[in-house]
Amino acid sequence: MSRQRALEKIAKCLELGNSSNVHEAAQAIRMAHRLMLKHGLEQADIELIQMGKTSTQTLLPANVSENILRIIRGINGRFGVEAVLVNHKGLKRAEFVGHADRAVFAAFAFDIVYREMNQQVGSFRNSFAGSGTDNVTVARRVTSFTAGWLEGALEKLPDLTTNGRNEHMDDYLDEMFEKLDRETFKAKIKASMGQLTPDFQTGMKKGRKLSVNRPVEGARATSLLR
Repeated sequence: MSRQRALEKIAKCLELGNSSNVHEAAQAIRMAHRLMLKHGLEQADIELIQMGKTSTQTLLPANVSENILRIIRGINGRFGVEAVLVNHKGLKRAEFVGHADRAVFAAFAFDIVYREMNQQVGSFRNSFAGSGTDNVTVARRVTSFTAGWLEGALEKLPDLTTNGRNEHMDDYLDEMFEKLDRETFKAKIKASMGQLTPDFQTGMKKGRKLSVNRPVEGARATSLLR
């Protein structure tokens, strides 16, 4: 295979790496990496070409909540990626940017954590039905439970940052999202912590039951949550 043909195939593999089919994306990324090494690309070239972005399947409200920002902050830290929020038909969608395989897994993990958070928080809120607890107290306790659940769930995410933050991250972000105000977004995440009650610990214990496994070998997202 000529070098030009190899580069074309690498580009195709990286394009498939953004597929919503988790198995297809992972296979394509591995194939691209093998081809890059085989045809003598320098490490810096490999690292840059391996950068990618993957969108979550979940559509988010236009006004992103503090809880969503907490999920994003946790995933960014554990996976060594960065997230951007893009507009989508009046709503928002998160896109994770970094090494292509990490970006795929980050988007996959976000969808699971966000879905489970909504289910668990809904169940906790419903537990107050008929109890006579006033709305202000319920809201405060639900907020604390949610914060605890997220803390526990995010602890369960695998840590993929052994190699640190990719030095090409900023260049890639600037190229793909040149109008993005990343500093404002980071400041909003930092300011997202609220007051807590003992329900934080209850939520944390439940959150620690979450299991998110890396999507490989054709496993579907629904089967990876135990």
